[in-house]
Amino acid sequence: MKKIFGFIGSPLKKNSNTHTLTRMMLDKLQEMDESIDYEVLTAGQVNINHCKGCWSCMKRGKCPQDKLDDMPLLKKKMMDADFIIWGSPVYTMQVTGQMKTFLDRLCSWYHLLKLAGKSGMTVSTTANSGLAEVQDYLKMMLCATGVKIVTYLGTYGTFPKTLTDPEQALKEAHKTAEVVYPYINSEKKAETDDDLEECFHIMKNKVTYGAKWLPYEHQYWQENDMLDLNSFEELLRKIQS
Repeated sequence: MKKIFGFIGSPLKKNSNTHTLTRMMLDKLQEMDESIDYEVLTAGQVNINHCKGCWSCMKRGKCPQDKLDDMPLLKKKMMDADFIIWGSPVYTMQVTGQMKTFLDRLCSWYHLLKLAGKSGMTVSTTANSGLAEVQDYLKMMLCATGVKIVTYLGTYGTFPKTLTDPEQALKEAHKTAEVVYPYINSEKKAETDDDLEECFHIMKNKVTYGAKWLPYEHQYWQENDMLDLNSFEELLRKIQS
């Protein structure tokens, strides 16, 4: 059974247009293959505290906030999933504040390429503008975790649970499901690309030259034999073998 996990940075829970659009695609995937298991959580359904900038995640591999909120649950769901979805409505030309808090709390994961080997996508909705800005930001951050981004989905909506053109949104969601499905049924595997290779080299340099300040992260790379690798492609081969 393949697992999909999505996090939508909307405070509106299931009334979120971004949640609605995501579910359109996921329902189509499940229609294509009943064995697919998916779960989507929104920022309105969980408690996520702000990052305090203490560096504990990078120095010790532990975030003190994890004892106080739902981030450990979200981290586990992402680690257990085969396919990752990150989504956010557009709030003042960017992701929501709740989504930014979620992304901030994953700081160390970017340095560790923690989700390498998984595939994923981004989703966004807006009343008017900002789709490109939000999609680009979400794709950049998801890529930084090591996820191979295979597509994205976006449309327009106004008030909660009010898509501007529901029929067109449904068509786009179903087309996107067709793109995603080969990565769910193992017909396609995550592959490297220029963005992932750039992330790999940036993070390898960061943990190598920053070993004194980022001891946990350097240790993680060392213990997982990542320091001896020369590319993200080599990391993928290691994971997939």
